[in-house]
Amino acid sequence: MTIKIKWFLLVLGLFVLPVSAQSSAYAATVSTSQPVIYAKSAIAVDADTGQILYEKNAHQPLAIASISKLMTVYIVQKQIQEGKLSWNDQVKISPAVAKLSTASGLTNVPLKSGKSYKVRDLLKAALIVSANAAAIALGQKVSGNAQNFADKMTKTARGLGIKDAKFYNAAGLTNKLTGSLMLKKDSPNAENLMSAKDIALLASRLEESFPGLTKITRQTQMNFSGNSYAGHNQLLDDRQIAKGAVVNGLKTGTSDEAGACFAGSTTYHGRRIVTVVLGARNNSATDPARFIQTAKLMGIVFHKQHPVKLAMHVHINELGTTKVPDGKQTKTKLVTKKTTWVWVPKSISQKQVKGKFVKTPKKLNAPIKKNKSVASANLFYDHHFLKYLNTFPDQVDLVTSKTIEKANPFVLFWRALSRLF
Repeated sequence: MTIKIKWFLLVLGLFVLPVSAQSSAYAATVSTSQPVIYAKSAIAVDADTGQILYEKNAHQPLAIASISKLMTVYIVQKQIQEGKLSWNDQVKISPAVAKLSTASGLTNVPLKSGKSYKVRDLLKAALIVSANAAAIALGQKVSGNAQNFADKMTKTARGLGIKDAKFYNAAGLTNKLTGSLMLKKDSPNAENLMSAKDIALLASRLEESFPGLTKITRQTQMNFSGNSYAGHNQLLDDRQIAKGAVVNGLKTGTSDEAGACFAGSTTYHGRRIVTVVLGARNNSATDPARFIQTAKLMGIVFHKQHPVKLAMHVHINELGTTKVPDGKQTKTKLVTKKTTWVWVPKSISQKQVKGKFVKTPKKLNAPIKKNKSVASANLFYDHHFLKYLNTFPDQVDLVTSKTIEKANPFVLFWRALSRLF
């Protein structure tokens, strides 16, 4: 861990960062009311709900380098869940992959041509050491060749609701750096592209489907074939970014086109937070800029916001009541179907979270049972509506708060008569 990183994390509790520490070339177009993230793109989300807690240029597809390996790991994990692959399956290394594993200038663990390695070991090498050839070998195991796996990455992305991503290989290398594995129909300079928002979506779904993921990504080093290799995540040496916040992953990425990138994962008071920083400064292999910006991004969330609980069967402010003209009771409150958590500024309390109907009948017809789903609502505070990642629910479901029987015919006749006068 460099002195610069340790110094930053020490002062993060005071939430101070000298702006001069970063080049003006990375100036952010964000509100001056919050600290600037010096990167081309950034986002922070609640991984469980998909709520967006911070974003800067998060929709633009950019080069992502080795962050691509998260998609490779997601596909491998899905193959294992579906019984098409197992952790102990052997992966035989082709001559092309073996040559790639010792290529100058690339992060790798050396792989021997004709030798077999366990899926588990190759996956750990891809995540912890960012071993490029290990990721390529996994792609070959799943799909047979580089083109087929690139197509599978694209198809998997579409299935997750990710539409703008482009994939050329399992490792995130520039096409020409894959040697004889290069896709001939694509530009030699082609490189995997995703937006920060889509990376956050992928990382959230990956953590959800792969509970053991962070047990791997929190490791600072690993042993492979009798040798020790260091990881690249500098934040793991100082795990507590803020009180109650522990960094446990996820993946770095670096290339000339991508700059320095990092997809981070942390837990804070029981909430899983995913952060993405793309295109941070990259002056050297050990430049800590991406980690400084990630720590600052986490700080924006932890020091400025807090999660509040909307319990099950709670009535949300400003939703009022719904009419039940033919019921024994002529109106009822609608309440939340299940417990949910939302992030709001620390100055906002749970009672200040309000709702606006998205789907609701103007009236309900009796008889109607308690807990019947009848409506949904968007949540907001101080006229700011909460925003969510694509494919995550952006509304809360509402149900009836009690059972209402139908009024007898005499009561209904009297009501109808009274409306005439």
